Amino acid sequence: MKSKYILIAIIGVIVFIAIFTNPSIDEHKEAMKNKLNSLLQKNLKQELNEMGGTAQAITMMLGGAVLDGFVDNVVSSDNYILFSTTKMTLDGEIKVVGIGAFGNVFISNKIDKAIEENLNKTKEL
Repeated sequence: MKSKYILIAIIGVIVFIAIFTNPSIDEHKEAMKNKLNSLLQKNLKQELNEMGGTAQAITMMLGGAVLDGFVDNVVSSDNYILFSTTKMTLDGEIKVVGIGAFGNVFISNKIDKAIEENLNKTKEL
């Protein structure tokens, strides 16, 4: 009987922690910005190396500014008390691309594949 109360207390503490550490919309947007920025750097690294130092710095700075505006406009979050989801709206279609819990936001790796496919399409043009 005593172990039953201990188990209920532990579950209660975990729920309490989950509620108060659920990431905010700003944390979801920051996680998405970090993810997209790392993908941008990875995919443009070869092209930027050919440009030289100053052009590389300017390109990355402009890319970061564009990325910030893009994320602010297309990323949103739904709060489900114990956890939250990261949503992205593109072409009128809303997709869940991440989940937040216990102070962390995890963005799906499906974003990597989608961005690489889109970058490859633009390179072909």
